[in-house]
Amino acid sequence: MVISPELKYAFVSTVKGGTNSIYQILTEHYQGQRYGEFHCQDVSEIPEAWCLFTTCRNPYSRAVSIWWSTCMRGKDRYYFRQMCPNPDSFEVFAEWAALMQSQLHRMSEPQQQLLMTQSERHGEIDFDLYLKTENLLSGFLQLPFLDSELPEFPVLNPTRNQRDTVAEYMTGRAIRAVQNWMQPDFEKYGYSLDFQGETPIETSAA
Repeated sequence: MVISPELKYAFVSTVKGGTNSIYQILTEHYQGQRYGEFHCQDVSEIPEAWCLFTTCRNPYSRAVSIWWSTCMRGKDRYYFRQMCPNPDSFEVFAEWAALMQSQLHRMSEPQQQLLMTQSERHGEIDFDLYLKTENLLSGFLQLPFLDSELPEFPVLNPTRNQRDTVAEYMTGRAIRAVQNWMQPDFEKYGYSLDFQGETPIETSAA
């Protein structure tokens, strides 16, 4: 989490939702300071008058990002390659992740954080604003503490440009698997169940 007592805001991160980039922007340009652990979501001490915000991401692109970063980068930090029947197949991984939703309590916290839906992570927190990662700059302009100029967002995703586009993985089977896995997110954040391609993430004010 990043907070700013001066500007009266608190940002709660979403796993695979632009966390590193937003942390850098807030700490370098908007008097932000780290609060709690990296993905802390305890807002019990945050004053009600503060602006409380987070991010959300299209479930299709988020699912591919989770799979690629955990199974396809040459390391098995979260042991998903050992747990998934065929970790080299996005279809199988998404089906496995959907089945694991009822078993998350048996996993370590880092594993849970990656596989749980955004809806589950955000829970009952009463956010003032959800910033969609696909329209990050436009969303940022809605924040009450911004000045007239918005700095360029750093692109800190290590898997960016390492994999194919999301559309390359979205077979009919994969689409159904992601829908089963992240069904609550489509409704809560207003994303279409119809796969419509990967929307480029805004990275500058231009």
